[in-house]
Amino acid sequence: MRSFTLKRTTKACLAAMLASTIIIAPAQAQQLEEIVLTSRKVSESLQDVPIAVTAVTGASLDARGATNIADVASITPSLEIDPTASISGSSAATTTFLRGIGITDFLLTIDPGVGLYVDDVYVARSVGGLVDLLDVERVEVLKGPQGTLFGRNTIGGAVSIISKDPGEEFGGSVGTTIGTDGRFDVRANFSVPFSDRWLSSFSFSSKTQDGYGERLAPPEGFVPVSIPPGTAPEVFGNGELFGNDDLLGEINQQAARAKFLYKGDDFQARLAFGVSRARETAPPATLLGFTETFGTGAALADAHNALAVPAGSLPFGPELITGDPFTTFGLAPSQSDYDLFGTALTLNWQLNDNIEVKSITSFRDLESAFARDGDNGPQVIDHTRNEYQHEQFTQENQLTGTAADDRLTWLAGLYYFQEEGLDVVQVPLGVEIDLVLAGAPGTVINLFLQNANEIRNTSIAAFAQATYRFNDKFSGTLGIRRTEDEKEYRPTHVTLGINPIELLIDDALAEFEDTSPRVSIDYRWNDSVFTYASYSEGFKSGGFTGRTVDPQEEARPFEPEEAQTFEVGAKLDFNGLRINTALFTTDYTNLQLINQEGITPITVNAGSSTINGLEIELLARLADGLNLRAGYSYIDAEYDEITDPNATTDINDEFPNTPENSFNISLDYNIDLSNGGLLLLHADYNWKDDHFNDAVNTPLLFQEAFGLLGASATYTGPNDRWSVTAGVTNITDEIFLFSGFSQPGVGFIEGTFDRGREWFLNAKYNF
Repeated sequence: MRSFTLKRTTKACLAAMLASTIIIAPAQAQQLEEIVLTSRKVSESLQDVPIAVTAVTGASLDARGATNIADVASITPSLEIDPTASISGSSAATTTFLRGIGITDFLLTIDPGVGLYVDDVYVARSVGGLVDLLDVERVEVLKGPQGTLFGRNTIGGAVSIISKDPGEEFGGSVGTTIGTDGRFDVRANFSVPFSDRWLSSFSFSSKTQDGYGERLAPPEGFVPVSIPPGTAPEVFGNGELFGNDDLLGEINQQAARAKFLYKGDDFQARLAFGVSRARETAPPATLLGFTETFGTGAALADAHNALAVPAGSLPFGPELITGDPFTTFGLAPSQSDYDLFGTALTLNWQLNDNIEVKSITSFRDLESAFARDGDNGPQVIDHTRNEYQHEQFTQENQLTGTAADDRLTWLAGLYYFQEEGLDVVQVPLGVEIDLVLAGAPGTVINLFLQNANEIRNTSIAAFAQATYRFNDKFSGTLGIRRTEDEKEYRPTHVTLGINPIELLIDDALAEFEDTSPRVSIDYRWNDSVFTYASYSEGFKSGGFTGRTVDPQEEARPFEPEEAQTFEVGAKLDFNGLRINTALFTTDYTNLQLINQEGITPITVNAGSSTINGLEIELLARLADGLNLRAGYSYIDAEYDEITDPNATTDINDEFPNTPENSFNISLDYNIDLSNGGLLLLHADYNWKDDHFNDAVNTPLLFQEAFGLLGASATYTGPNDRWSVTAGVTNITDEIFLFSGFSQPGVGFIEGTFDRGREWFLNAKYNF
């Protein structure tokens, strides 16, 4: 039952905000630092943008010990980022929700609902989306549909990472971090100017840490399955059905980046190269329990128990639940590897005082392999292994300018996107059944699946936006974007081994088109108060279902999602106190929901919903050297109807990964020391309401409300040459579930938990 109504919560938060203003404002003596954004493709102050935006500087992220994009969620109201996607086994496949909109699946054929951008370059896929925060200037989180300027797949919003430009003088820093579970990180960055016009910078990061998920010896009575020559399991994991004893959830990642900048009088060019790699074990999972189908004869595990157990194998059942979130009886090969290369060229021409041209050209290539033990038992009932390849190319051209004595600011552009990918997943489902019965002609049950999904997608778009300043206080903005998608899909879904079957072989084509408008008005009452109201639309592209278990005649498509959002907001900037608020309602239709059909998660358009919410962010200078940052979000997301009669999601279910209430608060205290050094004391607390980790609201995937407390202390020596930071995250050692999956077709429920309390010690030298 919901504990707050939107009206009641809004009143309470506005009252708290007013009280904060009265209490804090008199103590201020200095203005807060101005934050300049590029969220509307032009440079603007955070307090002048009629969009709900959370902006976090690289320095703020460093103080919290943040190392990847998932850490940004802890200080961004309404944003949820899980560092792994359920049923993937990949430690680099993110699950992102913003204002209740997102998707829990990582498949190559399904687009995300929240766009991720690195230096204006779109990152198209969930796999490879856990971006390292290497040499970051700031992160901007834009909330609500951003279809006009950012395009498709930003109906929840967009997360934009902006890296630092090379400095004009030689210099840089090198640092190392040690911590919990053998953590050892190294980071370095330095700027090398070749001349006044030619600049460059180079960055490197290496992160290693032992795993925290332990594999237990199989219970007494387990008999490993032999693999007869010529059978399908030989092609799984290089012939290995069983893995090693390595701890799960280890970290072993390296990343490097080079950036070159040419600064002419009327022309600038930026060329960036980035590479990263990982060689890790899969995120740890454990068997939480069983679905209602287990024990009824309708689950694959029942077939295992009926057919394989009489031949001497261990039954799949309650004795495999360890009761410890960090242990498992799973023995399948565990892997999470990737190699990523990306490059981007950005060109800017200032044609005259009023017109600027910008070109952004990028290429990105990803190869990844990841594998997991889904059933988390020593048997081979549900394992998965993916060989994943993806390439993307983008070209964006922008023309910006001013007119009418600078009252009109306008932008127009063209966008081209192309991607190609191949994802081959192998799933040995109940291999014992296949092997035990292999000697009985005509009775072999073959459930060793191989689903190969090949895509080639193209998207083109034209967009324009203009802001007209009617007077010094009142402005209006109108924008529109036209997008056309073409998606080619070639599934080759078969069973391997004895009595192979063609499940789905097709060559499918789908086309989607959309026009996304945005309208807003804003009014600056005085230097301290800015208000706005807006209406925006966006869409998440359609696609194809990428999983098949039983024979199908043709690929199954699904249609795009759409979102329409009304929003009103206020940005208050007093002397040393900044409060930004947004109140919104979203009509979210044609939802792409994961529908469980047998043992197969299928994507279908199955519903419509309404999402109401409130966000408040506060930044205050409480005293000289003492700064406070806080954020709160309330999200009321409800299904209006479920349109698919076969949908496994109920109209009364709660949205996944969408806590109704959440808040964060942090304090930073800078103390000037007599020797010329500086001591920075930092503390932060992040609280989330209870929520479900899946769309069908599986009770075992319910996470109760919890809070995370962190603290650190940084000593910076005289002349800012070196610093030492000691800190702890999750001080109270909260054990919480952040990912999971219920598989009624097989009969199990698995979950992945956070590592828990961690300490770290960082030393950094600046030169």
